[in-house]
Amino acid sequence: MRVGPLGRFRSAAAIGNVLRGARMNFLNSLRWPGALAFCIPLILHILNRSKFKRIEWGAMHLLEAVVKVNHKRFRLEQLLLLLVRCAIPALLAFALAQPVLTGVSADGDAPVSLVILLDNSYSMDATVGGTSQFSKAVDAAVQLVQATGKGSQVSVIQTGGTPRAVFDQPVFDPDAMVRRLKTLEGGYGASNMPAALDAGLATLAGMTNLRRELIVISDFQPPDWEGSNDVAATIRQQVDSGSFKPVLTLIPIGQESAANRVSGNVAVDGLQFSERPLGVGQQLSVRVHLRNLGDQTLPNARVILKVDGQEAGTSQVSLSGNSTAQTLFPVEFATAGSHVMEAEIAVADDLPTDNRYAATVRVWDEIRVLLVDGDPSSQPLKGETDFVSVALTPFSFGRSKLSDLVKTQTITNLKGLDAETLEQIQVLVLANVDRLKDEHIAVVQNFVNSGGSLLLTAGSRIDTKWYNEKFSAAGLLPAKFGEPQGIINEQGKSAHLVAQHFDHPALEFFNEPSNGDLSTAEVRQWYQLLLPDDPSHLLTKLVQDENSAVTEETVVVARLDSGDPLLVERPTGEGVVLQLATSCDADWTDLPLRPFFVPLMQQLVTTSATRAVPPRNIRTGDPAVAIFRNPSGDQTAESTLTLSMVSPDGSRRPVGTVSEGRNQVARFDATQRPGVYTLSAADVPAIHFVANTSREESRLGSLDDAQLQNLADRLGAARAQSATDYLEQDRLRRYGRNVWRYVLAGLLLFLFLELVLQQRFSRVQI
Repeated sequence: MRVGPLGRFRSAAAIGNVLRGARMNFLNSLRWPGALAFCIPLILHILNRSKFKRIEWGAMHLLEAVVKVNHKRFRLEQLLLLLVRCAIPALLAFALAQPVLTGVSADGDAPVSLVILLDNSYSMDATVGGTSQFSKAVDAAVQLVQATGKGSQVSVIQTGGTPRAVFDQPVFDPDAMVRRLKTLEGGYGASNMPAALDAGLATLAGMTNLRRELIVISDFQPPDWEGSNDVAATIRQQVDSGSFKPVLTLIPIGQESAANRVSGNVAVDGLQFSERPLGVGQQLSVRVHLRNLGDQTLPNARVILKVDGQEAGTSQVSLSGNSTAQTLFPVEFATAGSHVMEAEIAVADDLPTDNRYAATVRVWDEIRVLLVDGDPSSQPLKGETDFVSVALTPFSFGRSKLSDLVKTQTITNLKGLDAETLEQIQVLVLANVDRLKDEHIAVVQNFVNSGGSLLLTAGSRIDTKWYNEKFSAAGLLPAKFGEPQGIINEQGKSAHLVAQHFDHPALEFFNEPSNGDLSTAEVRQWYQLLLPDDPSHLLTKLVQDENSAVTEETVVVARLDSGDPLLVERPTGEGVVLQLATSCDADWTDLPLRPFFVPLMQQLVTTSATRAVPPRNIRTGDPAVAIFRNPSGDQTAESTLTLSMVSPDGSRRPVGTVSEGRNQVARFDATQRPGVYTLSAADVPAIHFVANTSREESRLGSLDDAQLQNLADRLGAARAQSATDYLEQDRLRRYGRNVWRYVLAGLLLFLFLELVLQQRFSRVQI
């Protein structure tokens, strides 16, 4: 494996930094002692000097003046010629020894522990010159893996969605890794590079070779590197700690053609629709959000909405350059169950992956509600649950051809409150029920803990002391009942709901004024609800108890202008309990007489009924969770479901279930790829999940050269322009720069110089 940390030599200063830590080695060290051959011309020179004889002759005195003048020059020339002749055999031996210039940390053929972070996010599907960026990234990774030496460990971590390794463990077989790399596909969720770097460092920590390399192959989009400062500090801390020495190198893909460019890319940003439970035949308004990230205007962009693969509507949209737009589609579903909607914009651009956006919708056949009437009456609308029953099933009472989503059953005898009955319902309403028997408490407790919803309403017949003791001890009372408030014995005054922006999903419907003003309702009497503390916000609050466990606390859903809570909620087990401080009939309030009472009860019941259903529109990397009931509610039943999940790429994987109370829970974690996931079994209807990712990568710009260098500096990383460039840099570090050619050139130069000097110095000396 030829990998290394040396950066690309871009200046003389960079070369100088390398040379300052360089040293000379020889590939054939047995030959460099041949440089001692320089002694041969030296010995010959000495021997030739000893052969001269002094002969005195009569005219010698006539030449003495000339000899004295030229003697010094003659000796200097002879010395220079001698040095050149001595250097020739020394250079010849030096060249035959094949000298190389290496750094002080040269590793030669030592095996490497290599981790490659391979960006397979959906932006890598962008095409440049007809080839996708991801294909280029895979080719670079293959080149690096194929260059690994014997004994090297290799791990490739894909960064799209959430980081995950190609193999569960690092491999020693580069051919196996290459085969797997060639089967990979891009188009996954947006990358979280800080998390990927953490995963890469953790993998390196478990490897065994002394040399440890971490290479990032990516298009280096700016959104992917948010939060990299913390990772830079982590890398430097690990290097300084001395536990191991990771070397980080960045290899940009397509930077030469895509740096800072904004393509004419168009994206479907998302689908917006109501999250309220939807029944068969009910209309759903679906708003498609579009974005044009290019400069050119698209005057007639065609937008298609498909439902379960069939075209359900089309629209023509004008998209100006660098702008957003919306288009609305009405959708109805003829059957209950899980359905998939997908919006697509029919344009040709560099990144077709983000031209589609999907979402799943669950259409309910019915939501079953059991009403326990604590104050029944034979007169119309005088019973405790009469108004609630009418509000939940308005079409049935109006004898309309339309069907109600909610189906109600009313009982006045607590003997009907048993486990078998509760197994068939989603919501239980205890309306002004004085008290329950112990066996009823256990049945209701199991119902809520297993995912059921309970609505408890006050009234003149409830035994507040019993509820505060028994129901509270069972964890079924969000707030203890306090003293009666309002008009009592013709004393006191009434109250109204506080007009505000509602954040609770059951009341968000009333943030639109046209849907009704809850503050116009009068509440004449209510019970004070005593909370452990009095949170003023309307969202579920997480607190930490004495045992350091995170629990969910009672929150106020709606409040009276007297300051007292009117409706509170607390999650309990897998279900939820709502507590109303007043009655649900017209004895204590005129709420049932208001036009908005029907949508209010519909929202409360249907929202609470679906709270236990895990979300099916998820982010890439989030688990897909489905809940199935055990046969007959048997809590001891083993899993009998044979489930499988079909991913967006068409692959099928088995999914196991875990027993939780009366439910079987299936969980699938491999949702890194955006698209539709279908969970199916032989005896249950298919369930669809849709994983979507941030559209930040739709802007096809990369870090420019200065930004990439700044990132490398913060990470303590080097840069390479390609895998080939990287391997060349590593060859220099591990094996050094082979300089024998330069030595050979010097030898030829000295041979030529010796010839010239010989000719020059052999002229007649006078």
